[in-house]
Amino acid sequence: MTDNIIDVSHWNEPVDVRKVAAAGIVAVIAKATQGTAYADPAYASFRRKVAAQGLLWGSYHFGTGDDVAAQVGHYLDVASPGDDDLACLDFEPDPHGASMTLSQARDFAGIFRQRTGRYPVLYGGYWLKQQLGTHADALLAQCPLWLAQYGPAAVLPPGWTAYTLWQFTDRAQGIPGVRKVDRDRFTGSDAVLRRRWPFG
Repeated sequence: MTDNIIDVSHWNEPVDVRKVAAAGIVAVIAKATQGTAYADPAYASFRRKVAAQGLLWGSYHFGTGDDVAAQVGHYLDVASPGDDDLACLDFEPDPHGASMTLSQARDFAGIFRQRTGRYPVLYGGYWLKQQLGTHADALLAQCPLWLAQYGPAAVLPPGWTAYTLWQFTDRAQGIPGVRKVDRDRFTGSDAVLRRRWPFG
C-alpha cells in the first residue's frame, strides 16, 4: 500500500515539487479545468515541474451543469492528457452554480471515451453515493473509482468492488514543499502504481 500521491490546485501554491519528490511522493494530480471556460492558473506550471522531476502525472476536470460535450472539449484542450497521464472527472456539488447530474456524468464518460479510447477516472464521494442511491450505473462503473472519503474506512458506492485511488484526507501535513494537501492511497506498492498508471 502506498500513500505517495497528492492532488493539487492553485489553492495549494506555492508548491516546491523538487522537495515533494525528494520526500517520496511519486504521483501528482492537478486541477485543469471546471465547466466550459475556467482553467486553473497553476496547471501548466504544475505540469512542467512534475515532468522535470519524473513523477507520474494526472489531471482532473471539475464537472458542472454546463453543456457536457463543451466541458469534455474544454478539458481536453487545456489538460491535453497523454496516453500515460491519468485523466479524471471530478463529480461533486458545485457551490457556485448548477451541479453536474448523474446523467451528465455518464455522458461525460461516454464522450470522453469516444474521443480518447478510454474511460476517465471518476472522483466521487458522498455526492456520487447520494445520486446513485442503491443502484449501480453500468456505464460509470466502467470508470476507475477515485474515492473521496475522509475517515478510517473506505465505503464504496454501488457498482464498484474496490477503489483505484482513495483520497483519505484533505489535510495531509509533513510533506516538505507543500502545506496541507489532499493525499491519496493506492492498495499496491509504488512499483505497482507505476505499472498500472494511468488506469485507463
